[in-house]
Amino acid sequence: MPPITSPAPFFIVGCVRSGTTMLRDALRLHDNLGCPEETHFFRWGDPFGTDALNRTLSNNQVLKKHRELDGVTEDEFRELLAKSNSRADLYHRYMRLYLAKNKPSATRWFDKTPQNVYGAMLIATTMPRVKFVHIVRDPRNVAASLRIGKVVKVESIVGSANYWHESVQIIKGLKRAFPERVHELRYEDFVANPLVHIESILSFLGEPFNAATFADLNIRNSDHAEESLLTPEELQRLESICQLGMKRYKYKIEGPTSSSQSTTSQLSE
Repeated sequence: MPPITSPAPFFIVGCVRSGTTMLRDALRLHDNLGCPEETHFFRWGDPFGTDALNRTLSNNQVLKKHRELDGVTEDEFRELLAKSNSRADLYHRYMRLYLAKNKPSATRWFDKTPQNVYGAMLIATTMPRVKFVHIVRDPRNVAASLRIGKVVKVESIVGSANYWHESVQIIKGLKRAFPERVHELRYEDFVANPLVHIESILSFLGEPFNAATFADLNIRNSDHAEESLLTPEELQRLESICQLGMKRYKYKIEGPTSSSQSTTSQLSE
């Protein structure tokens, strides 16, 4: 099966709990764009075609539920997986089937799987025409949301901080390698003025913008700053881990950071 080649698809990436679903749902309103539930094809490190990756993709209960929502049966998915030679090939096959079943008028597919950020360089090099839309959110709100755990629950402040830190570090490398293929926006800026940022994204993608398409868009800002979900000590540790990324994305650092943690973070940059 030949891939869908024109126009090029794109991937929404970023740390979990950063507004990727909100952004996906907004862009889904565009007549030309179609996006399934999360796929996670580039998330895991096992090579494509190995039993380990096949078992993960086939047996993961969350992914099974996502395929059910996409209208793709398990028999259909097994056939797609068996015929594919790579993750990129699987994406083109899956998206062709998804669009045929759900939005046959769409001319372009995109993916929204935050954890695909771990395979961002592989996506960029094996799918050389794709673009990336990176949405970033204040890591303190990310950590608070992870502690609440409505979708993903992480109690450890080190774990939640590194969800954010690792994601922005990967994107930093991706931007250095492919600057013209990455568009970035902050969650806080998007919720403040969504239409401006949707127009900017569509311009980056080469898609037409019509404000009327998004007339029913309802964007709600979620801010956990007043909920005291993180202790002062936890906030200080998070800022120590994330400080250089926070500076890069212009998030104000409230407390002091230890010199040893600061040195470690600078070396990782």
